Amino acid sequence: MSTADEGGSKVEQVPAERGKALLRRLDRWLGIPMLYLIALFRPKKDLFGTQLRSSLSTDPSTRLSEALTIPQIGICVFAAIGDALLASAILADIKQYQRQIQAKTGKPAIVTIFSTPANADVFKLINNFDRIVFIPITSPLSALQTMRKSIAQFPLDVLIDTSQWSKIGAILCALSGAKVTIGFNTPGQYRHFAYDVLVPHSHAVHEIENFRALLRPLNIPTGALPELDLVNINCAPQQHPPKPYIVFHPWASGTQFAMREWPINSWLELGQRILSAGYAVVITGGANDQQRAAELAQKLQSNFANSPITPSVISVAGAATLLETARLIYQAEAVVSINTGTMHLAAILGRPLVALHGPTNPARWGPLASGALIPAILGPGINEGGAYLHLGSEYPKNPLYLMDQISPDAVIRALKSNFGLQIA
Repeated sequence: MSTADEGGSKVEQVPAERGKALLRRLDRWLGIPMLYLIALFRPKKDLFGTQLRSSLSTDPSTRLSEALTIPQIGICVFAAIGDALLASAILADIKQYQRQIQAKTGKPAIVTIFSTPANADVFKLINNFDRIVFIPITSPLSALQTMRKSIAQFPLDVLIDTSQWSKIGAILCALSGAKVTIGFNTPGQYRHFAYDVLVPHSHAVHEIENFRALLRPLNIPTGALPELDLVNINCAPQQHPPKPYIVFHPWASGTQFAMREWPINSWLELGQRILSAGYAVVITGGANDQQRAAELAQKLQSNFANSPITPSVISVAGAATLLETARLIYQAEAVVSINTGTMHLAAILGRPLVALHGPTNPARWGPLASGALIPAILGPGINEGGAYLHLGSEYPKNPLYLMDQISPDAVIRALKSNFGLQIA
């Protein structure tokens, strides 16, 4: 696969470990037959734990109940940061349900999160849960032992899996020991066989609506937006960049991640104009982005070598925790980000946001603002060949690089007209 270099031409991309293509293949090749076999021998149950006759039925209507009291709920959040942030919306809905259960029964309702160690920092940003158990999902046997031990100690009435494509998540749910499991029936993924209650996973709605659908079998009202713990964010160590500053997040992860990244030359042009206007630039990213972020910072500064302007460019990629990054974003004048977890973080925090989309469909994965500011979404739509990704991996055989269709001028216009920033 190729991506755009600084001048917009094509260069070979070095494969990234975070793409985990082999793990995805093994998950599919081994996971589908395993789930089918589990479904054949594991009797399905309705929401009261009563065994159903049809072990492979995909009709969820036979498994819904009208009046339920579910005091022990587990939520599996095994996907990436962005999914976890969006899933915080249903945790807010469940929190309200917990209050009703406690008022009705006099006993507390408990929510347990099952997540991967990679998402540990995400749940420092999120509240509305009572316990968290970290599952080493890349080591399936250890993951299953950890999950079963936790549920044996703290039994669950319902376990909800928010995963959309991974089979390992569905396998862990089926063998977890939870009384009843709820999960997605995602077209083309063949991972639904062993859930007790199935929820259709739609490509026609934003992903937050799919997450909300997971609560409908429990008759839990939905509608909350993603919520973050602002107390934790405000208590995070501060980086003290010069103010005012604008956050850049140029880096993607996952399958063919470079197809979702904006050309470096575009970041350089945008940065030069922002720095010339008197703003500082803070570049965020993870540990895998540290070298590229440092190179971008150095290039931005070198553009002013013969200028009276002394630019302030700081890279915190690989150095700032997610909590620290959230605090930086919360205090920024604006954020410019590709479609990734950081984009969702900025939107949920209500910051002025310009979100850059190419193959990712904003109708499915666009930013959801919690405040009055509406994010600016830029990028080629379906009619221009973009916006075709639903799960993040449905690339054609030779995908066309699209991100270079977004101009720095368009980003500047959005920052000025949407958010009132003063940039020439």
